[in-house]
Amino acid sequence: MKGTGWLLDPYIEGRHVSMWLKTTDGHAVKLQERYTPAFMAEPKTPYTPDNLVYLFEEHPFVHSAAIASRYSSIDRRRKLHVVEVKVDTAADLKEVLGYAERLHEVKEVYNSGLIPVQWHLINRDLPPSSLCEFTESRGLAKNIRKLDDDAEVSPPPLKTLIFHAPDKEEVTDVRLLDEDLKTAEILKGGERRVLLSLRERLLDADPDVVVTDTPLQTARNIVRRAWRYGVRFRFGRGKERYHGRVLLGLSGYADAGLAGLVERARFTYAPMGVSAEWEPGKTIDSRQCAEAVRLGVLVPGMRGGYGFNSTAWDLIRSDRGGMIFSPMAGLHENVAALDFESMFPNLIVARNISYETVTEDGVDTSIPGFMGGFTRPFLHRRLMFKHLKNDYPPGSREWTWCEQRQAALKLMLVVVYGYSGCYANRFANVRVFQEINRQARHAMVTALRTAQAQGYSVVYGPFDSLFVKRQNATRDDYVQLASTISEATGLPMRLDRHFTYLVLLTKTTDPQVIVANRYYGKLTDGSLFYRGIELRRHDTPPYINALQRAMMEAMFSHGDVGLVEHEGVPEARRIADDACRNVEQGKVDPLELVISKRLRRDLKEYRARQPHIVAAMLGADKDMAEYILLNVENHNPFTRVMPANLVDNGHRYYDRKKYATLVRRAAWNLLRPFIREEAAIGGRSLRASRLDEYL
Repeated sequence: MKGTGWLLDPYIEGRHVSMWLKTTDGHAVKLQERYTPAFMAEPKTPYTPDNLVYLFEEHPFVHSAAIASRYSSIDRRRKLHVVEVKVDTAADLKEVLGYAERLHEVKEVYNSGLIPVQWHLINRDLPPSSLCEFTESRGLAKNIRKLDDDAEVSPPPLKTLIFHAPDKEEVTDVRLLDEDLKTAEILKGGERRVLLSLRERLLDADPDVVVTDTPLQTARNIVRRAWRYGVRFRFGRGKERYHGRVLLGLSGYADAGLAGLVERARFTYAPMGVSAEWEPGKTIDSRQCAEAVRLGVLVPGMRGGYGFNSTAWDLIRSDRGGMIFSPMAGLHENVAALDFESMFPNLIVARNISYETVTEDGVDTSIPGFMGGFTRPFLHRRLMFKHLKNDYPPGSREWTWCEQRQAALKLMLVVVYGYSGCYANRFANVRVFQEINRQARHAMVTALRTAQAQGYSVVYGPFDSLFVKRQNATRDDYVQLASTISEATGLPMRLDRHFTYLVLLTKTTDPQVIVANRYYGKLTDGSLFYRGIELRRHDTPPYINALQRAMMEAMFSHGDVGLVEHEGVPEARRIADDACRNVEQGKVDPLELVISKRLRRDLKEYRARQPHIVAAMLGADKDMAEYILLNVENHNPFTRVMPANLVDNGHRYYDRKKYATLVRRAAWNLLRPFIREEAAIGGRSLRASRLDEYL
């Protein structure tokens, strides 16, 4: 039988790699291939590869041993004759690797450290979730190869079942969630009844992806509890208990989305349910191993890579980090934010920066860099989705998929830079990290001087962006400036945002101290844009969000910068004063004061009695705890908060003092460049005071 489908769930099963695929006609198919995991062994002088072949062939778990030729390192200047050792099954691999490491004749072992199924998928070039063409006979894969679907915006058409189970052993309360992670149905009652209902929903939906709190732990607990009642519960397909479907964690799914997790799986060659939970460094290690295999390079162990001796003066001179031009705090008019697109990955690609090319004498350009080789396609892919997003209405499905994909790729590309000097990196070279920073600083200084030469003032410069202004400059002027800087630096720069008004903020705890990435403003299209204020945080109460938005709209409703300062700021101040008084007088609906915080771990793993933890213990959602503050000064943590789902229409009590403090701080965060003290917010009315007391 021939077919096409998306590689859904690959895993090791005895002597085979089993691969579940979701076919393009909507069916689920299981294919198997014989799998003999392999590694490479280098002989120690004076022994030869033939000596090692003999020693490995004597081992009862070794399927075969043969001489192979591979590059000794990623500079690809020299090849070694090594022995490729194939093992009977993945279960025997650890034993044979231990045997190899104990052999006196073996100098070093290569191509180990990833999970076995990854090595198979890397060697077969079959990234999970990719579209494949296959031929099978009686469940055995006769041929399977990846097809090109890189231009697809939508993720594979996988059906999803999302549910939340309580953080306890008994399963008596299960909430089924929709795609927006809102409760769609509640299964509640006796445990057997709930388990049967959940199994029925699973069978009816026949999902390809199951999303729950801690997927494998939750699934195992449900299967175990079901067996107590004689109920056969399988999360997998066919006779599989857990395989045949992708099991995903709720927090990872909420953060990255299905399209983002697809990008991560393809980047790492690891099953989607596995790579979704990995730390960023592990994703880069997986991609580097795949690139080394593609180039015929031996993959070393996790011992660190290229290293150079450095004096204290070398560190002072070289290890300086990125460049920040301090913000000029206050109100500015007609400001453009010019952004270097993916500055660090572009530097890696454009300047041939890599582990093997960066030396004590500079960057060697005579050989193509290893880092650039695997960074380039994902950099281009990220920029493709970033720009394609603008072709769709914000919030549409296509816009969301593009955003999920580019955000996932952006994270991994940033980690390529950050991981380059990490001690745990197989190929690490700390001078690579320093060189990227050095060239980034040079590009920022070049951009600054270019802008100033064109008559622009630079009001802020965070790492890879410039905020510039010039009286009467038009959008076309700023676009031309970005193009001029691109030519001067050799790095792509574009106009990211054009502000009619921009307020750069100082530090919250000290208005005399400037701080990066805290600003807000009004764009030329009339929309608001902000960074580093409460409105950007997911845990901010709706009342405070509405307050800050109303204050900004009042400030920026005027036609020139003078009116903003002398009329808009006092209007925003009046709004803040009223908000503070309403909170202090108990006039605010408690549901407008709900704080939301996501729990990243199982509830039982937390020791501190923080408000969101206590709220979850009292009955709030175990993933996104929503609560109000009742009395933060009470000695009993369980009386300090109330879960939002327990607040009824008649409830009016909340911690007025604490919420007034939160409101006052949020208002002052916007007005800090204009008002000297936070305590002035919510005091006397503006009509009873002189204007200069507030400005």
